[in-house]
Amino acid sequence: MAVNVVNDDPSLPLPLIGMVDRTTPATALAAPYAPSSIECKFFHYGLPSQPRSVARFSLDVWLEPTGPEAYLLPKESSPIGLHPLREIWEATVGPDMILYLDSKAVEWTSLDPVRMRYASDSARPVIVWIGVVPGSLTAEKGFEVATQCRSILSAYNINTHVEIRESVVMRSAGPKMYRPDPSFSFIQAQEPFSTALGLPICAEATPSFEGTGGFYVSDPSNPGKIYLVTARHVVLHPEKEPNMLYRHSSQRRNVLIFWDAAIETHSTAIEFEIDVNLEILRVLGYRLENAKQRKDVEEERNLIFQVEGAKRKMESLEELRTDVFENWKSRENRILGYVLRSQAPPIGLGVGEEEFTEDWSVIEIDSSKVDSTNFVGNAIDLDNAIPLGELLAWMCPSNPPFEYPGDGVLRPSGTIPDREMWKPSAAALDHNHDSCIMVIKRSYGSGLTVGRLNTIRSFTRFYSKNKPSQMSKEVAFLPRNSNSGAFSIVGGSGSAVVDGKGRLAGLLTGGAGATEVSDCTYVTSINFIHKRMLKYGFKADLDLPWGSCFGIVIIIGFH
Repeated sequence: MAVNVVNDDPSLPLPLIGMVDRTTPATALAAPYAPSSIECKFFHYGLPSQPRSVARFSLDVWLEPTGPEAYLLPKESSPIGLHPLREIWEATVGPDMILYLDSKAVEWTSLDPVRMRYASDSARPVIVWIGVVPGSLTAEKGFEVATQCRSILSAYNINTHVEIRESVVMRSAGPKMYRPDPSFSFIQAQEPFSTALGLPICAEATPSFEGTGGFYVSDPSNPGKIYLVTARHVVLHPEKEPNMLYRHSSQRRNVLIFWDAAIETHSTAIEFEIDVNLEILRVLGYRLENAKQRKDVEEERNLIFQVEGAKRKMESLEELRTDVFENWKSRENRILGYVLRSQAPPIGLGVGEEEFTEDWSVIEIDSSKVDSTNFVGNAIDLDNAIPLGELLAWMCPSNPPFEYPGDGVLRPSGTIPDREMWKPSAAALDHNHDSCIMVIKRSYGSGLTVGRLNTIRSFTRFYSKNKPSQMSKEVAFLPRNSNSGAFSIVGGSGSAVVDGKGRLAGLLTGGAGATEVSDCTYVTSINFIHKRMLKYGFKADLDLPWGSCFGIVIIIGFH
């Protein structure tokens, strides 16, 4: 069993650490010390990517599980809330740490201030969580680095600890579409084919490199046209396209909805849902016959209602199966649109006074795929993924006021000011009662997920072949808790993140972790993106021409 002792004040005495078959004084393991190979592997147990620990300066004591009932306790990270580190992190502490790390040639990948605890503990100490390139830092050198970074914090009267882990920063990356409609939202297999946010997209030139469509905008200078904003690296592969302002000439860069394997996956999902529905109809038929024999009129009436609903669902599923087979298999039919000329600036790190990552592009949507008959504006379908009661509990209805839409469709509107991301309102609290904005996103791969917006920005460093590393700042998002899994996995790049009011926070560009799932998800602020779009002459308007249309899935035949 892993046991946590939290003591933010080193002057306070440490308690004893109880084990199943022994008791060890915590002072016997004063940090920093050499971790065992087992501790390195399991110190971060419970986190999405379970990164390998390198070294740390902290008073947490980790003891190897022993005894017949030994087991590991999961850890979880959470936002730091209104901790005083926020006030000086970007201006002094962070830059000083980076200066020191660079002077020691440490190949760091991210600096993430977070709260870290065992999920069962009430205390949530703040740490600076340093990511380094796997295999680049020895434990001995790590001790030195952790101790010096702790000294930098102490010099600013910030009494938090330092933990170093191995982690990399990653860029996660047809037929007429369906209109989302609450009356048919029970057909889970149909949702990916709708115009709701979370579209699985890829470039026609790189169909195996898939991401997510972010959010729709219009441009007053081109009335009637609809555009989709996503991460540039999703539609213009960094290793296959020069990193410069995209200007298409005779050859368009087409964008597809789904790649070939994804279509096969969704076809299989449709067949599975049909098989399940057939079995449900069989069971309902048996129960209905039994109710008739018992002359139970009330139960018979109820079962007839269920049978009729299952038959309607079956009709819709069979229609969807036919449509997908006949119209969605061809790549030509899956062309969603193309990358808009001069609206895919080069990927940049540390851009502007905000020093954010710039990784966005604009896709002009083909009107044969999206028009007034199937478009409902920016919309996130909530009905198909998480039971109503669970989602309400996860979102903390008072943070900010989250009212589940009656038709199950959340319609994003407006943006979260950068100042509010950094300092949320007093009512914005997570389940630990820390200051935090709860957020939602729907993306390809992870589907609908709920997470927490950290109140402090992360520093990241991105390494690429034959090029000097580059640093940037990121708005960081953390998982909802230790049981929720990652907020984002591979395929989430380009997706939009919104709060309970539907206000846009930004565009997901990547994350940090030891595997393809992210312990920290990174998003570029929507306010920064909007400002950069204006710089490139694009007047993005979120108030779309058909945004007031009701509903989210009426099947519309292929045109």
